[in-house]
Amino acid sequence: MSLFRGSGLACLFALLTACAIGPDYKRPAVDVAAAFKEENGWKPTEPADSLGRGPWWHIYNDAVLNGLEEQIDISNQNVKAAAAAVEQAQALVREAQSGYFPTLSASIGRTREKNAAVVPAQPPHNFTTAGASIGWPLDIWGQVRRSVESSRASAQSDEAQLASARLAAQADLASDYFQLRGQDQLQNLLDDTVKADEQALKIT
Repeated sequence: MSLFRGSGLACLFALLTACAIGPDYKRPAVDVAAAFKEENGWKPTEPADSLGRGPWWHIYNDAVLNGLEEQIDISNQNVKAAAAAVEQAQALVREAQSGYFPTLSASIGRTREKNAAVVPAQPPHNFTTAGASIGWPLDIWGQVRRSVESSRASAQSDEAQLASARLAAQADLASDYFQLRGQDQLQNLLDDTVKADEQALKIT
């Protein structure tokens, strides 16, 4: 009897395991060369798109540029939109993680009734009702786990997009700033040339 019971439990556990929603992700295998002749002196890539690059513009030692770059997160609409998407994705992750915990709901009500059919008439009565319920669905099929994994992957993607948008805005600002400074220097050079030509004209 115990043999049949043990076999039944084993089949039940195998069935529950087989019914999990989707398999675990495994990176597909890619055939690559064992070695490359150009690899000496090269460093393997280590992508970290979601990491900030820090205040890299400080290397130019320009106070005006520093002040402009610090306003990127406040003024640039693309960066603000990407930041809002990251906040939304993080909220979705927390929402998905809430499936691990039980939910408790409560209700309370109060009614006032008067039975006019009773003779003699009775005064109105107040009735108070209260109720509570708790629910905790077991994550047997792995739906909550898969939902959390999906939400985390989406959040990582949004964080990478935010870092990319911030870096692009910072680079565009620095490029435009230096172009403006270059035009200012050209204007100064033109003004000096005009003054030199006027002085030469007077001497002549």
